[in-house]
Amino acid sequence: MTTALRVPWRLLSFGIAWILAQGIAESVLGPLFGLASRSIGESVPMYPWTSLIGVTAACAVAMRFLDDVPWSVMALGPGAWQWRRLANGALVGTAAILATAGVLGAVGALRFDAMRAGGLDGATFVADSWGGTALRLLLLLGPAALWEELVFRGYLYAVADEAAGRWVARLSSSVAFGAVHLMNPGANLRTTVVVTLAGLCLCLVRERAGSLPAAWSAHLAWNWVMAAVLHVPVSGLPFATPGYRATLSGSEWITGGAWGPEGGLVAMLVLGGSLAVGLRRRDPLAKS
Repeated sequence: MTTALRVPWRLLSFGIAWILAQGIAESVLGPLFGLASRSIGESVPMYPWTSLIGVTAACAVAMRFLDDVPWSVMALGPGAWQWRRLANGALVGTAAILATAGVLGAVGALRFDAMRAGGLDGATFVADSWGGTALRLLLLLGPAALWEELVFRGYLYAVADEAAGRWVARLSSSVAFGAVHLMNPGANLRTTVVVTLAGLCLCLVRERAGSLPAAWSAHLAWNWVMAAVLHVPVSGLPFATPGYRATLSGSEWITGGAWGPEGGLVAMLVLGGSLAVGLRRRDPLAKS
């Protein structure tokens, strides 16, 4: 079978394996998460964990039975989880979102307002202490970012790279990443462009570090800083947070509005600038 014909079948098989594995995980873990929710008196989100289980199982099936290739094709080879790579990725993600927030604050488009705990309608968690909320957000955002990285910078990137080269891998995985976020509340063309740019930046983190986990730590740091430190929505999803919240004012095109600061022109410029700088640097993994 030619490469062009194999790609759709590989992706379809991967998707079927993902759906089946996630369905099994939901059946097994559903009662446990229900019990945990009743015990603590609030909903404990199950979907990030069952999605992660489903995607991990699909990757294992694909690597072993469909493609017969090592995990290194997904940048998950030996040393991929090295703490320095994770730390560097987290530093990149943190710096990017703090630069975005800093610019917005400097022009008066972002300010912090005091609020009572649990006062945000539609939030995922009931807020208590800052530390407790920060930990809960880590347990929610960590697996969510990891399954997204496994899908987009992992398997989809690897298949596209093998079939058509690195630039096709970068573009196809990033466009798909942006398109998936159209399902989030308040998504539009502007937010999709910003998320696509973020996907391209994460591709560069993956490539420069030679590590998918580095892209995951960058992704997680970006999201966690928004939710746990800035107390703003993440890709249109609000979270209950204690003590204060960041309020965005002015044109949504500039600030991102209800989507959060990652959905506006400032984030677009920060990510676009980061991408330009990253592309100018010599790629140690570039193919000859």
